[in-house]
Amino acid sequence: MAQPSETYQYDNLPTQTSFRVLELLPGQEGDHVSCLLHTADWFNPPEYEAISYAWGDPNARESVTCHGRGLEVTRNLYTGLTHLRLQDRPRFLWVDAICTNQSNIPERSSQVSQMLRIYQTAKAVLIWLGPDSLEHYAQFAIDSIRTISDFLCHKVGISVSDLSSISDVYQEVVFKNRDTLPLPNACEFSTEAMWKALVWFYSHSYFTRVWAVQEVNANKARLLHCGRATIEWDRVALVAGYIIMETAFSKNFGFTSAYCWWAAIMTTERIRQPKNWLFMLYLASNFSSTDPRDQIYGLRGLMKFSHAVGLLDPDYGKSTVEVYRDSVEAGFVHFQNTDVLLYRADNDRTGNKTPSWIPRWDIPMLFRNPFRFGKALPWEPAGETKPVWNIDKTMNVLFLSGFVIDPIKHVESYNESIFGNALIKSDGGRNELKEVWQRILTTIEKSQSQIPFSASMLTAAATSFSFGLDEKSDPANERHLLHKFVAYLKLALDEETYNKYIPPDVSEESKHSDGLEFGKPVWDFTYPESSFFLTEIGLVGCCVSTIRPGDMVYVALGSKYPFVLRPDDDHFLLRGFAYVHGIMHGERVGSGEVFRIH
Repeated sequence: MAQPSETYQYDNLPTQTSFRVLELLPGQEGDHVSCLLHTADWFNPPEYEAISYAWGDPNARESVTCHGRGLEVTRNLYTGLTHLRLQDRPRFLWVDAICTNQSNIPERSSQVSQMLRIYQTAKAVLIWLGPDSLEHYAQFAIDSIRTISDFLCHKVGISVSDLSSISDVYQEVVFKNRDTLPLPNACEFSTEAMWKALVWFYSHSYFTRVWAVQEVNANKARLLHCGRATIEWDRVALVAGYIIMETAFSKNFGFTSAYCWWAAIMTTERIRQPKNWLFMLYLASNFSSTDPRDQIYGLRGLMKFSHAVGLLDPDYGKSTVEVYRDSVEAGFVHFQNTDVLLYRADNDRTGNKTPSWIPRWDIPMLFRNPFRFGKALPWEPAGETKPVWNIDKTMNVLFLSGFVIDPIKHVESYNESIFGNALIKSDGGRNELKEVWQRILTTIEKSQSQIPFSASMLTAAATSFSFGLDEKSDPANERHLLHKFVAYLKLALDEETYNKYIPPDVSEESKHSDGLEFGKPVWDFTYPESSFFLTEIGLVGCCVSTIRPGDMVYVALGSKYPFVLRPDDDHFLLRGFAYVHGIMHGERVGSGEVFRIH
């Protein structure tokens, strides 16, 4: 069929409640894609299905025929339309790249504001993962997901239909039953070919797309299409959670580069209905978008505000830095605390020029525990205070009131992966752990005259490395953390080193604790470097980014965690938040003075 010579021109939408619906005309396999566009209104919306998909390579383009004229779309969408097209009748759909005039900035901003409603109102959400592979993995992978999800539901005593009503499938079905569920490769259905097909399936970029979070959560009727095979979304999420249940399995069977974690958390209540929208942006930072502003705008429909309502409304006339800076102001105003600053990234690591206090929501924030911020925590290093702040929007400078606790004297870097089972259960991994812990323990020794270390020093280290939380991300009893930490060191160190630093009475108290629970949860991720430190007066803490001697432990008024600031001429740079033993309950509250942070 000859391609249209003329390009399709959009008419302006008549009202703020208008939107377009695509009529995908019928066709046989191999036929060119033809469609019509109809203007609709929320006062009387038509019946339609909404497509959720990844754009794919923006440079790989195909032309569809719309009202006899050409309209370019990405090749992945074109392929999806050929798979979703019916042979005998038209199909009414909503798809962003065609139904929204992407070159009209005001229309784009307006339609993005309606995105949640568009997916909520749809008869169903059709998830287009992509075409089949040359090896024809699609049907095999989907059949495998069906087999595994049936097995898991039977094992825990629920039906597949129950999954849609469970708020967090990973936590309530997989993690809660992890001690009774067999490892995936120990099951009768396990084959090498199965895991290879599933690695291919979960490696699709769709699972990392930030827009998919809102689209998939908007509607319970959601069917995933991969090639010509289809399956319910809930099964896909359940099996993804099972695969990441044990990091040693996921690493050994090739899932490190796949997106199982993303698929597992996408429809959990933690990200779907968080009490704190900052936490949703935090998890979503590990997802991706073509336009970095969409890290916020793509989730705006799920965000609930009582104050600062308009600050984050979609406006593509703003720059990325302006949008992200507005998220800081919105966080200050809405929450009346400084929690939004906990999410800034390590600018040294990312190489970006964004001011140090503005979170980069488009850079993965895998600090330590992706769920740390999902629960209310009791820390109040500044006591019962509220933030005092001002933002110079011309210079992008933050003026923030707070007080310095102490300069940092000793620092040793470490990576969160040292608490994963993959290292501790292999000979090579244990050798790596011995080297890391020898460095950390030597650093502690520099500030200690007492060897073996005292129980109080080991307790300070244990609570700092765990950020005061247990394996369920709940605030933990310090004695329990001490015992699990010591039990962990028993597994990680050689006997001579262990006996040098751990006193016999503490070792005896800890012998019944499970060292494998310390520092959890840890995922099969590439984590950024963190820092263990001691201050001039001997306080012990951990920071989520790299720091150095001379940096300062600082507490902002209205904060839940202390921060590490770096002096830089007449101002300061924000390095990241920290947990410091002995100050988290306001033991060292000072009077606030204004700090200029660039």
